[in-house]
Amino acid sequence: MKNTKTTRFKTLKIVGDVIGYLVILSIMALLLFVFISRATGHTVFLFGKTTAWVMTQSMEPEIPAQSFILVRKAEPSEVKVGDVIIFSSDDPYLESALNTHRVVEIIGNGEEFVTKGDANSVADQYTAKGSKLLGIYEKNLPFLTAWGRFLFSGIGKLIAVTAILGIILLMYIPGIRKANRARTEEIEKKRQDQIEALIREEVEKLKAKEHESADKPEDDSPDDTDNT
Repeated sequence: MKNTKTTRFKTLKIVGDVIGYLVILSIMALLLFVFISRATGHTVFLFGKTTAWVMTQSMEPEIPAQSFILVRKAEPSEVKVGDVIIFSSDDPYLESALNTHRVVEIIGNGEEFVTKGDANSVADQYTAKGSKLLGIYEKNLPFLTAWGRFLFSGIGKLIAVTAILGIILLMYIPGIRKANRARTEEIEKKRQDQIEALIREEVEKLKAKEHESADKPEDDSPDDTDNT
């Protein structure tokens, strides 16, 4: 009965550890996905979706400043007037950064788009080229936005780095402890082997002395008694 309970406990512990590691890895993958997209400017799509970080207030109130949004990958021919698109801007001031504005006019068959921020009074000076379209805005991501605002702050970056290092340590500590335990057991075994070797050596020496004593002849010196 005791063995059954022990086995069940070990099984539950293994399942819990696996689930915990999967959750941690999923969170780390999501954060890494977001950070790569934001830091490198090279957008990574997953199942035709990606995220974008909107810095300015130009699309308020629909998209608040410093917000993560969900973006659907799209071709220029899919864009309609009224859509909010994400594109690489030709505005020299933005230096090819991503821009998120609403389409107010389509030029040609999606070769270019006239765009405007909802909070701006005039349309953008530079049109959005269809060849530089990233995708179409779908919705805001409040949960990710809250995390993003926290993680991109000074204290947030420090905590994030500390947390990641802590997670890595937690993942490797069992292996380190196991390696240390194996090393300790190996050292102890060598010590025991040395002790046993010394004992065997001493036993052999004692046996050799006993054999020498047994093989030594008795003293047969002549009798010194005076026979006069």
